[in-house]
Amino acid sequence: MATISSAGIGSGLQVESIVTQLVALEKQPLKALESKATLVQGQISAMGTIQSEFSALADAAKAMTAATAWSARTGSSSNTSAASISVTDAASATSFTLDVDSLAKPQSVNSAPMTAGGLVGAGTLTLRTGTWAAGVFTPGGASADVTIAATASDTVATLAAKINSANAGVVATAFNDGTSDRLLVRSKETGTASGFRIQATTDADGVTTDNFGLSRLAFDPKAGAFGMASAGLPVQYGSNANARINGLAVTSQTNTLNGNIPGVTINLAATTTTNYGLGTEVLAPVTLSVREDVTPAVKSVQGFVTAYNALAASLADLTKYDAATKTASIFQGDSAVLGLQNVLRSMVGSISLGSNAYQRLSDVGIQRQLDGSLTINTAKLGAAANNGTELQKMFTTDNHNAASDGFALKFSALAKGVLASGGLVTNKADSLRKALARNATEQTQVTNHAAAVEARLRKQYTALDAQMANLSALNAYVAQQVIAWNKSTA
Repeated sequence: MATISSAGIGSGLQVESIVTQLVALEKQPLKALESKATLVQGQISAMGTIQSEFSALADAAKAMTAATAWSARTGSSSNTSAASISVTDAASATSFTLDVDSLAKPQSVNSAPMTAGGLVGAGTLTLRTGTWAAGVFTPGGASADVTIAATASDTVATLAAKINSANAGVVATAFNDGTSDRLLVRSKETGTASGFRIQATTDADGVTTDNFGLSRLAFDPKAGAFGMASAGLPVQYGSNANARINGLAVTSQTNTLNGNIPGVTINLAATTTTNYGLGTEVLAPVTLSVREDVTPAVKSVQGFVTAYNALAASLADLTKYDAATKTASIFQGDSAVLGLQNVLRSMVGSISLGSNAYQRLSDVGIQRQLDGSLTINTAKLGAAANNGTELQKMFTTDNHNAASDGFALKFSALAKGVLASGGLVTNKADSLRKALARNATEQTQVTNHAAAVEARLRKQYTALDAQMANLSALNAYVAQQVIAWNKSTA
């Protein structure tokens, strides 16, 4: 007997259609499970957004508790051409007068005219930094020798380069006035302690204290009026800056006054005193002021409001119901998410008992709108920021009481709590992930069950086909026998 190779051949039934429809009925729960999985996946993604925005709110609240947000200072000068001021957080709000009597200057000397491009001579120049006082030099710094061989072809320009390479605390420059060369030398730093002496310790002509050979480039007034100490050549000795703060004399090796007032640095640019030290002084003092810089505080408050609004907008969007489209958001009616929304709104309306001047966010211009967002009345916040200490207290005072702590502490604690292990947001996210895992298991179970049903049906219909084929063959045989019997009895 031939083998049945296709379901339904033996029975004449539409077996494939019957099996397909029956299996489809078994798989029908998959549609609901797949729709549920899509919803849960969306909810997990939304909880990720909420977690991220709670973290941002925590960061913004933490930034408000930083000392740098409230201790910033700024300085101003009534005459920036004469003096400017820079301040750190250590400075106290104050104002004071400044008289700039004299500026710090470097020592500078120059040589007599020399033949343009001519040789400077052979020998050794010894450079030493130190202090000049009443014509007496006291060494106190760097020392270096610059040696020029007898066979060398050094000009003023190459000598200046060698002096600079010696790094002896001075700067040398070759200068040409159109007909002659000169050597200009000045100290790298200002102040009396940055003076210098140049000695010709050896000279090819054998004399180190005259205006010939290398000694004409020496500067050693104590040894005699020769070289760059010759009569008629200009000399500027290093000098300190002299100033008066509120009439009190101060001095500095540089044109920067640092350390006279904590946290304050004053940069001197020009004198304000006329005829200083001549008995006919005319003063034109500069007023320097230090005041609180409210910019960081205002920025930290704005950052907090921005972070809060982002979170509030997400919660509102995830729980809303659109009456026009009759569409509910993925967390519409969800008690956990609605609870978060209510906690935030309640906290915004709470009080802080840290400040005598401000207790509510609305007191400093932070106002809640009907949609749950916050807006800032900049004028009101600016006025509160100018009362920085009280504004700081309203945000940062720790009363060890969540109901009356500063608002930065309140929101920081809330964010930390909901994001912690076992916190509301973390628990909700974990619950959703578990629900998605159960859904996947249920889908697998439905699929496996449908496959088992299909296998059973195909087995049953295959057996039915085989049985029906056998009956058909028997029927055909009986029919043949009846025909043959009728013929034999005719």
